[in-house]
Amino acid sequence: MIPFLLCEYKKTRKRYLFLTALVITAAQLCWSLYGNYGDTVLKNGYMMFLYELPLVNAIFFPILAIVVSSRLCDIEHKGTMLKQLCTIMPKSKLYDAKLLYGLFIMTICILISWLVTILFGKYIGFRDNFPLKLYLLYLVFTLLPSVAIYIFQHILSLCFKNQAVSFFAGVIGTFIGVFSMFLPSIPWLRKSILWGYYGSLQFVGMFGWTKETRMSTVYFEVMDIDWLFFVISIVICFIMYFIGKILFIKKEV
Repeated sequence: MIPFLLCEYKKTRKRYLFLTALVITAAQLCWSLYGNYGDTVLKNGYMMFLYELPLVNAIFFPILAIVVSSRLCDIEHKGTMLKQLCTIMPKSKLYDAKLLYGLFIMTICILISWLVTILFGKYIGFRDNFPLKLYLLYLVFTLLPSVAIYIFQHILSLCFKNQAVSFFAGVIGTFIGVFSMFLPSIPWLRKSILWGYYGSLQFVGMFGWTKETRMSTVYFEVMDIDWLFFVISIVICFIMYFIGKILFIKKEV
């Protein structure tokens, strides 16, 4: 598999794929970290990030998945490139190599975002204790939805020559996922779509906010985690992976 991954790297080296992914990650960080850090925010900064970041992630990381998967796969759809590749390597290997390379880029970007967020909290002077275990949980609960969405986008990008199919499916899914996060009273909506997983796996809630006192009386608490849904999400990732692989192997090239 290593030679195939190196091949993917060489094919995309001059397409600035990783640089594009870093630019999207930088935009996500700017959106996440920009704001007025008053005394109340500094007192609860780390917990506030755990509450706010899933919504920002639900906007930017699906976009990252769309861009990475599309730019990785549209190379092969040009001319007869896909047909030529499939004559010298098994379709299953091509499917796995592109998926793993794309997931590698996604993971690196998510790790950069996670690390920069923590360092920013240290730099700006958050006064609450840094909850390492909660941030590790947050990292896992960010990676899982991103992996699920990327697998879905990878399947569309590889199976459809027209990348508009992948693009519009991703944009519509992102819109529904973000919209579902504003409807906490309808939890099934979040759990029914991949893009809603960021909200379903959110485990920090904000309480005490009123129109009069605003942030001065706000406090954050860790909520119950739906571990059953977490396991189901992992199973869904594997199911999508195998279904996508079968579809691509059977696809006429």
